[in-house]
Amino acid sequence: MTTRVRIAVNGRKRMRRPRVPEGYTGSVVLWAWPATTARELLCRPLRHAVELISREVARIDGAYFRSFVDFASSGAVEEEGLVPTADDAAEAPPHTGIDVDSLLTIPFTGLDFGCGPHFFFRPGCGPAPVAGAIYVLKSFEGDGSVDAYVPLFSRAMDAFKKCCYYTSCRR
Repeated sequence: MTTRVRIAVNGRKRMRRPRVPEGYTGSVVLWAWPATTARELLCRPLRHAVELISREVARIDGAYFRSFVDFASSGAVEEEGLVPTADDAAEAPPHTGIDVDSLLTIPFTGLDFGCGPHFFFRPGCGPAPVAGAIYVLKSFEGDGSVDAYVPLFSRAMDAFKKCCYYTSCRR
């Protein structure tokens, strides 16, 4: 069985010709979908997962974004009657996939609301965790480390612990 992770890829730094206009405030995001089997993830070193993700994210380059923009503006979307596939999170059914949102380039630590330095940040995930969402951002420790927020329902904690502490590979 194949498992995959959806990773948002920011096109602002990838698109060179033409560049995204400075004043444009909309999203410039496409998805990378690294995929493998659960067995591969469990049986191979962590380096394998890192390489798999890095390779798939690197594939979503400036040419890929340009191709997407060209297709979207070609009239084919209307001609073919294509519709968006991204559902509203509130209406999306629960799934077993993972959705990783990297907030590494957002300067949360530099924000000052006049009450001293920040010491905690929680990504806005609404009144309840979003199934499968992981948020990655720079640690407030300032030492170059990264924090990952993995919102879970309490009923999923035991399964999550088993995944984190799984040590053997059954063939």
